[in-house]
Amino acid sequence: MTEIFKMPDIGEGMHEGDIANWLVKVGDVVKEDDPIAEVQNDKLMQEILSPYSGTVTKLFVEEGTTVEVDSPLVEFDGDGSGTSAAAPAPAAQETVSSDAPSGNAQIFTMPDIGEGMHEGDIANWLVKVGDEIKEDDPVAEVQNDKLMQEILSPYSGKVTKLFVEAGTTVEVGAPLIEYNGNGESTSNPAPAASPAPIAEAPKAAAAPTDAPLTKTTSTGHILAMPSVRHYARKAGIDLTQVPATGRHGHTTLADVKAFESGSVAPIAPVAPESAPVAPAPKADKATEKAPTVKSVAGDRREAMNPTRKVVSKVMTAQHTHIPPVTNFDQVEVSKLVKHRAVFKEVAAKQDIKLTYLAYVAKALATTAHKFPEINASVDYDKQEIVYHEHVNLGIAVNAPTGLYVPVIHEAETKSILEIAKEIAELATATREGTLKPQQMQGSTITISNIGSARGSWFTPIINGSDVVILGLGSIVKEPIVNGEGEIVVGQNMKLSMTYDHRLIDGMLGQTSLNYLKSLLADPEFMLMEI
Repeated sequence: MTEIFKMPDIGEGMHEGDIANWLVKVGDVVKEDDPIAEVQNDKLMQEILSPYSGTVTKLFVEEGTTVEVDSPLVEFDGDGSGTSAAAPAPAAQETVSSDAPSGNAQIFTMPDIGEGMHEGDIANWLVKVGDEIKEDDPVAEVQNDKLMQEILSPYSGKVTKLFVEAGTTVEVGAPLIEYNGNGESTSNPAPAASPAPIAEAPKAAAAPTDAPLTKTTSTGHILAMPSVRHYARKAGIDLTQVPATGRHGHTTLADVKAFESGSVAPIAPVAPESAPVAPAPKADKATEKAPTVKSVAGDRREAMNPTRKVVSKVMTAQHTHIPPVTNFDQVEVSKLVKHRAVFKEVAAKQDIKLTYLAYVAKALATTAHKFPEINASVDYDKQEIVYHEHVNLGIAVNAPTGLYVPVIHEAETKSILEIAKEIAELATATREGTLKPQQMQGSTITISNIGSARGSWFTPIINGSDVVILGLGSIVKEPIVNGEGEIVVGQNMKLSMTYDHRLIDGMLGQTSLNYLKSLLADPEFMLMEI
């Protein structure tokens, strides 16, 4: 039977997308959920997966073409004419009836949309009471601590109740929408009304407490990028058996390759825990309440955008739970200034803008590699310290919508020119809104740079699960005393290093900062150390 796959809405309310790359060609035999194309919208590059199994008999557009949602993309099992009726696949209808609970009313609960999220903000409802929707129609925009993302309906039917208002923070598993009901459902729906049989998710493959945990979403899917799932399918690997080391329990391509090589053991099935860990007691509401803000005539109020809401929430949580210490220091960098002046033109010939930030990034990566305590994380629940193998360097970037921290992975293995090029690419992607989720994951140490704004010392807030953030200030011409005891004009770079006092004491903090300063003071010494 001929099937026509149309351009899907892959999120962010997209109306069209660019076919960046075809991953299949005419004649290829594909299976359901195989990646078939990379699509670029105004936010992200994303793989789209095939809803059908069959032989590709026609690609309707060339790479680089902008395609509207619901326009035909791929013909399966046809004659190559593309004229077959593109009726919805019966299997899709069967999925609705088999996955949705029987009975009249159905309750859609807040899904785990990835990154191990526990809650998300309903930024916007895309439906209202009375709307008739189909399976996979977008119903809401949800903001978590990384991205804004659309969530899709698991059911077809009539919306009879929205349980929360736009702007509400909702925990995973909490009810969101009632379908085909009377609008009187309570906020505690029966388990039978949940959209997916959570009890049947592959929890039997849970890892022992001393092994990495492979996490699943509320629908039972392994947390992994489509490319990782595709690689695993090709290699015949069961992802539920692969120990996950990615942030928030994501299974990475490196995890799959390590499992394939036999260097890690599969996760052993264990009996479920007898009792769940009790949640930490919530703070008294009185202590959480922010000061009342009064407005007077002439004042203007604006709603926070979703990114600013997330930044506000994350910064508050970080500063509340981490005991920070900040060391303020400076380093004379006249030799570094001269070095950059010499190699700036060399870099420009390679279309690379050589900035001081690239030097600092390389020096910090080298320092973190030498002092593993500053390239670590504290697992406070298990009372364990996680020492990271690679230095994944977060770079704080200011964008029109707020603050983002893209990541340079394995920075200790990259040259200053490579780092300079990647910084420029990540900064451009951030400001243009084209960052991919994986480009913001896995940070182990971070730099925040206000030197470009002529700032000096400040107290940066630690990012994510890192234990150190380096604040980079400007280079200021100031009087210094040289080695001969003379007062001369020097060039001092201002540095502020904030660290987590649960792991790093003052002596270690200053010792590592002194080493960083020695690298920045003399690029020739840095060359000897990397």
